[in-house]
Amino acid sequence: MELIDRYVYAVTQRLPEQQREEIRKELYGLIEDMLESRSPDGEASPEDVEEVLLELGDPSVMAAKYRGNERYLIGPDLFESYLTTIKIVMGAILIALTVVFLIEMVLKPPGAVEQFTDYLVSLISTGAQGFVWVTLVYALIEYGIRHKDAGTNGSSKKWHPSNLPVIPLPEHRIKLSDPIFGIIFTILITVLFLFNPELIGVYLQQDGVLQLISLMNPDVIGKYVPYIVILGILGVLKETYKIITRRRTRAVLVIHICFSLITLIFAGILLNTAGFWNAEFLNQLQAIGLAPQSGEDYEVVKTIWLSVTNNLFYLIILMTVVDVAAESYKWLRSRRVYQA
Repeated sequence: MELIDRYVYAVTQRLPEQQREEIRKELYGLIEDMLESRSPDGEASPEDVEEVLLELGDPSVMAAKYRGNERYLIGPDLFESYLTTIKIVMGAILIALTVVFLIEMVLKPPGAVEQFTDYLVSLISTGAQGFVWVTLVYALIEYGIRHKDAGTNGSSKKWHPSNLPVIPLPEHRIKLSDPIFGIIFTILITVLFLFNPELIGVYLQQDGVLQLISLMNPDVIGKYVPYIVILGILGVLKETYKIITRRRTRAVLVIHICFSLITLIFAGILLNTAGFWNAEFLNQLQAIGLAPQSGEDYEVVKTIWLSVTNNLFYLIILMTVVDVAAESYKWLRSRRVYQA
């Protein structure tokens, strides 16, 4: 029966991944035996199922019995997603800093020893900060859950099988690859803007040497470092919430929309800051012979550059609207299925 499936799902989702399958089979067997004892000569009725589930009790309490009553900073309900998030964040930091290090090695070979030292220092310090932030966030969530449970246990409200959440369909669950890509992308962009914004530009091979022409002015970006850090943390938190829920909910959609709007506002402020773009970009293109010195061809190149820099924000608005609309559609589609 669906109610039994929902109960078993609610219990096993609170257990470590490696224990879920074994306990799932054990729970099904236990419930089947209890139902047979109530109706040995016929099929169990919905009322029998409800009585058995009420006898077994709240899924969170049942899961706690399987786990034991250990003391912990991050509870078992969150520990699996916590480990997953830690691995993703650490891996994303490693990828981002390694990419920056390799680019610098190619652009400035003589300073390899100093760059490698900076790379190791950045890797350790950034990794430590990432670990602390993720642990702190999960500890706060755990505290909130315990506080809520304490309040519930002290009230007269009793658990009932009708409170069981619906099992999300596979197509409406959030694939783990989505938040993994989101965290990697967020950390990569954040690291680039914080440490080496000049590396965001046009790369050209000339006479066997890799040339870089930066698109932006690092001095201007440096004024927004605190906001970039905050935005990066919010981006990782958004993806972390997806790892915890692993399904499309109203809260996931609201968080996604709010973060998209905050990012859009920050992009608008940044792009409209005087001196944000590299004022010497066209001159540097001319210096290496990739842009005409003058004449009609130069005016065409200049027009393209001005068009891109002046209208990029409108492109970002369009991309944001499309992204929010797509996420809203996915949520509405899953909501209709559960209401059907």
